[in-house]
Amino acid sequence: MKKIWFWFASLLLVFVACKKYESPSSGSDTPLPQHVDPTYNIGDYFHNDTLAGIVFHTYSAGLHGLIVSLDETQLAWCETNYVNSLTGATNPYDGWRNTNILMTNYDLCHYPAIRWSHLRNTWHLVHQNYPITSRQWFVPASSELEKLLQNQAAVNATLSSMGYPTLEGKTYWSSTELGTRSAAALQTQDSSIIVREAVKDQVFYVRAIRNF
Repeated sequence: MKKIWFWFASLLLVFVACKKYESPSSGSDTPLPQHVDPTYNIGDYFHNDTLAGIVFHTYSAGLHGLIVSLDETQLAWCETNYVNSLTGATNPYDGWRNTNILMTNYDLCHYPAIRWSHLRNTWHLVHQNYPITSRQWFVPASSELEKLLQNQAAVNATLSSMGYPTLEGKTYWSSTELGTRSAAALQTQDSSIIVREAVKDQVFYVRAIRNF
């Protein structure tokens, strides 16, 4: 009889021990680690595996915004033979729309400033007839370029610290056409932003921007 009680007690202990062991491993009440997207401020260096730039405009509490390219170039908006062509790229707020109009309807070889920004995108987007989206590089529209110049102090500080050319004292092309012969070019003068109606075959600085 004592042996029976001994075995019964032993089985009971094993059962209780197994239950105690299994309960923590269920994990039903243990919260999983949450992924937190990074946020950015104006002047921050943005980079990932495929792109890099300086943040000059933010929204959605810094989760999204606009970055400007680290490098720049000097080019004409279009070749002299195409100055009198009214392209329809007249949007003052959406540079990617202007770029898409030019890419869809014209050969970008004749529009050097736009072509330079477009060639920063991936091979299949450059070499096939894909529309530009706001997640690709483009020349800023006049109001987008104005935002960049308004925040150039923070942008320049980061560019300078990294050894890249800064924005001050230069005139930049926007992608916004103003008329048959002219497009908007912007510069900073005495702490004010000046919008110039410039003939499209003039050579000015060009920066590319994109959304993140």
